[in-house]
Amino acid sequence: MAAAAAAAVGEWEWEGRAVSAVPAVTVDEAWALLSDFLGFHRWHPRVAKCRLVSGEVGAPLGVTVRYCEGPPRDDGLPPDWANETLLEHDAARRFFRYEMNDNNMGFGIFFATFRVVPAPGGGAAGCELRWEFECEPVRGTPKEALQARLQAGLDDMAARVRDHILSDRVAATFRRGGRRRAQP
Repeated sequence: MAAAAAAAVGEWEWEGRAVSAVPAVTVDEAWALLSDFLGFHRWHPRVAKCRLVSGEVGAPLGVTVRYCEGPPRDDGLPPDWANETLLEHDAARRFFRYEMNDNNMGFGIFFATFRVVPAPGGGAAGCELRWEFECEPVRGTPKEALQARLQAGLDDMAARVRDHILSDRVAATFRRGGRRRAQP
C-alpha cells in the first residue's frame, strides 16, 4: 500500500539517473537492439541470463515477468538475480518501465525506466541511453554506490551497442562489395 501511495505522488527516498552517450549510433539503431525486454543479457555485462518467467511477449502490461541472473561469483555465493515486471513499453517514445520484484540483492521497492533518446544537439551526434530509478534505500548499499553501479553497467551497455552497430556497418559495406583503403 505504501508503494502504491509513493508511486502515485512520485515520492521516493532515492531517485537517480544514469546517462551514457552512444556516439554515431542513431536512436532507431540503439532501440532496435535494446527494446527487447527479454534480451537484456545481450547488452548488460552484469546480466548473464534473462528469460521469461510468466506472461508472454506482447502480453498486456503488468503480466510479463522476466528473470535476470548475473554471472557466477568468485566468492562462491549464488549469482545476483531478480524477477522484474514490465509495466510500460512505448516503442514510439523508445522507453520501457519495469518494477523489480523478488531479488537477492537487497532491493525492496524499485522501479526503473530505460530510455533511448537523441543526443543533445541532434544530427549525427548519436544517441543517449538513460536509466532512471526510484526506490527505497537498498540494504547495505549507499545511494552513491547504487548510482555508480548503474552508471558502470550503462556505460558498458553503450559501448557494446556502439561496437555492435559499427561492426554491422562495416560488415554491410563488405557484403556490398565495398572495401576500405588501408591507412598509411
